[in-house]
Amino acid sequence: MSARGGPRRAPWRAGLAAGVYLLTCLGGNALAAQPTASAPATLGDLVRKAPVAVQKNTPAAADAAKAMENYKRFLELQRTDPNLRAEAMRRLGDLNQEGDQFDNLDKDLSQVDLMSAEAIRLYTLLLKAYPDYARNDQVLYQMARAYEATSKPEQALATLDQLIARYPNTRMLDEVQFRRGELLFSAKDYRQAASAYAVVIKLGRTSGFYTQSLYKHGWSLFKQSLNEDSLPSFAGVLDQELLGGVTGGPMRPLEGLSRANRELVDDTLRVMSIAFSYLDGAPSVDAFLATRGNPAYAYLLYARLGDLYVDKQRYQDAAGAYRGFVGRDPNNVHAPGLAMQAIEAYTKGGFTALVIDGKREYVEHYDFTAPFWKSRARTDYPDVVKELRANLKDLATFFHAAAQQSKLPADYGQAARWYRSYLTSFPDAADSAATNYLLADALFESHQYGEAATEYEHTAYGYPRDAKSAAAGYAAMVAYQKGEEGLTGDPRSTWHARAIDADIKFAQTFPEHPESGGVLTRAAEDIFAAHDLPRAIQVAKLLLARTPPVEAAQQRIAWNIIGQSQYELGVYPEAEAAFIQARERVQGPDPANVKLRADLTERIAESVYRQGEARQKAGDATGAVTDFLRVAKVAPDSKIVGTAQYDAAAGLINLKQWDQAIAVLEPYRKQFPTAANAEDVTRKLAVAYAESNRPADAAVEFEHISSNTTEEPAVRHEALTRAAELYDKAGNDAKSVAMLQRLVAEYPTPVPAAIEVRERLAQMAAKSGDTAREQQWLREIVHADAQAATARTDRTRYLAATAQLKLAEPLRDSFRAIRLVAPLKKSLVAKRQSMEAALAAYKAASDYHVAEVTTAATYETAELYRRLGKDVQNSERPKKLNKDELEQYESLLDDQAFPFEEQAIQIHEINTALARSGVYDDWVKKSYAALAELKPGRYGKTELTQDVVTTLE
Repeated sequence: MSARGGPRRAPWRAGLAAGVYLLTCLGGNALAAQPTASAPATLGDLVRKAPVAVQKNTPAAADAAKAMENYKRFLELQRTDPNLRAEAMRRLGDLNQEGDQFDNLDKDLSQVDLMSAEAIRLYTLLLKAYPDYARNDQVLYQMARAYEATSKPEQALATLDQLIARYPNTRMLDEVQFRRGELLFSAKDYRQAASAYAVVIKLGRTSGFYTQSLYKHGWSLFKQSLNEDSLPSFAGVLDQELLGGVTGGPMRPLEGLSRANRELVDDTLRVMSIAFSYLDGAPSVDAFLATRGNPAYAYLLYARLGDLYVDKQRYQDAAGAYRGFVGRDPNNVHAPGLAMQAIEAYTKGGFTALVIDGKREYVEHYDFTAPFWKSRARTDYPDVVKELRANLKDLATFFHAAAQQSKLPADYGQAARWYRSYLTSFPDAADSAATNYLLADALFESHQYGEAATEYEHTAYGYPRDAKSAAAGYAAMVAYQKGEEGLTGDPRSTWHARAIDADIKFAQTFPEHPESGGVLTRAAEDIFAAHDLPRAIQVAKLLLARTPPVEAAQQRIAWNIIGQSQYELGVYPEAEAAFIQARERVQGPDPANVKLRADLTERIAESVYRQGEARQKAGDATGAVTDFLRVAKVAPDSKIVGTAQYDAAAGLINLKQWDQAIAVLEPYRKQFPTAANAEDVTRKLAVAYAESNRPADAAVEFEHISSNTTEEPAVRHEALTRAAELYDKAGNDAKSVAMLQRLVAEYPTPVPAAIEVRERLAQMAAKSGDTAREQQWLREIVHADAQAATARTDRTRYLAATAQLKLAEPLRDSFRAIRLVAPLKKSLVAKRQSMEAALAAYKAASDYHVAEVTTAATYETAELYRRLGKDVQNSERPKKLNKDELEQYESLLDDQAFPFEEQAIQIHEINTALARSGVYDDWVKKSYAALAELKPGRYGKTELTQDVVTTLE
């Protein structure tokens, strides 16, 4: 059917003549032949000599009009082969018909009719002229097509009937009968149409018209009100489209079908639903399927029937259809959905009782213990799980409400049953606790007090605590009380013991409840003696909560039990509070009371101290310090005050709260000067002073540590180092130097560290202007490095080199200070000796092969020679020399100075040569500058300097 119910019409098959055939002779052989000169030929001669061969399998020419013209010219010939003329006439008719079939989009209606009429004329002539033509069955079929094309269905049908009568075994039988069926169906002759379609169906699945014939055969029977008879044909369509023609095969998904096939399936299902509705509804589906097994699409028959009933607002019938499939195959994957559709239908119809029946049936079929879930995972069917949960809750709620109205035990039993099923199926649901409470209520209301109490307790204590937990716990106690009323003897005693346990549990869990004071107080001390600490706390609290209050001695006992129990359980804040309450209830000067108060004071202090430890362990360092300091406030005379103060200071140091730590440690040291941890107090104070920027105080503490012979050598060494640094930071140079001198004296090893200390001492001496001390420490650096052997490092070598360079400076300065006076020879000797000493010092520095020291030493060496040359030239002239003598004397001086200047140039050039190896520091630059003065012709040019830089790059 179409989208609105009408049967669809199948198109004609493309023409049996698969195009237009050309007569090869017409194209370029016979008709193109020319008569010879010796014997002119007539047209008849040509025909007789060269009969035209119509090749049946020759492909059609592309130009149909030309082909038609050729056929017409052929038919004008006389005395041609009758078979060939018949074939030509048929093909000319086919060409007219094919023009109608394929070109009508480009032609107006009148032209189409003319072509079809021409085709009919040709076919008629052919049938009359050649009644025995072998392919007249095709001629008749094409004639029928032409009649239908010209809107003459009666003639088309008559032509097809003639074809069947004359050619009952035609190879086109399936197509001819299907076309007959279509014409008869259009003429509303459904009986004859069904017969025609039946012939095609009988021919089997190999026919291209098989599925469409099944569909139209079903419609033909349906139109005759033969509803039941139509069903097998419609089912055949479903077999073909959904099962691929394989009986019992898997169903193709509807969404995987083409649009046309999907529409065909939808139409088929709809008409079958209508047919079933005209019969007995769902029972008719059952009966029908009994004859066809259980095809995979069976659920669709029930579903579409139910949908049809819903559209007609026949909700009970709809639910019956949906449930029909569920009853037939409840474990089918589609069954839960149909079961829910049944419930929805009942709901739309307002059938409350049927809705409940449907929900109960759903739960029975799809409870997690049902066969449906065998080999199936819940996570794969979330909709089924969701509906199961909702239906279970709805059933329980419905029967509970009904029981509250009817008071019938059966209704309460049903409510309890469904509540339990819900809790079993969904134990982790968010509303499980509330559901369990409702289960307990149903049991209580039906006087099942024991079970009610159990469920109330499970609600109160078996789930995360919420707003109703306390109410559930209280309800459990009420249930125990109600259950006890009808008992006597041992059963009553046993029940009463359970009630006491319930009371104690309630009081422990919900101490804020206003009814908790009604709990019995007996056996509190026995429970504590049995070391059942939680119960002891619970009973003691219940005892204290009583109104009116118990006497002071009993209160003290209760508080003491709570304090002791909480202390042993590690709940130290509760223990502290309880011990304070107990101490407040000890009055009078009686020695026993005095002793008891002292004992409770110690317990208070211990509880506070343990709180600090607990917080410290939990990572709450600030809270731990607070508790440690609080010990002295709550119990100033306690034996553990000192320990608490010390731990508080340690915590403050860990928190880097240095000032607070000092504020605790200073009085602690005064109060406990001989404490075992006195040395550690010194260490902590040293750190705290240093971190709080009190270097002088910190230095004193570190100096104490460094002098403590009980400390590890490494600790003392570190302390002495810190003391030196801190004295220096405090501006106490004398103390800083003293500490450093101790370091050198007491810790000569490791050598690198000791040399660093000497370097520091040399710097401090230089800073203070104590040149002698500076020289001393520089010499010690050089000596220590020289003696270091394998302990020598690059750093110690560097420090020694720089020390040696500095040691050369006074020698250089002494050389520079010597003036050359007359007599020159005598003063020159002294200057040369001084120069040799300086040169030796710079050579010693250069021998360390430290680049920056080597370049400096080289430069200074060159400058020594340069200075000597200058000093010679600028020396004092002898007196009483005449002009010529003076000129000669100066010439001699120039000769004396020249070698020194040359030596200076050579040494500076050695220094500048280092630039080529990548050394270009300030001393190399100075050598370049000196050379620019000494040899300006070579080094005084800017571009030469640039060349050096380029070389360095």
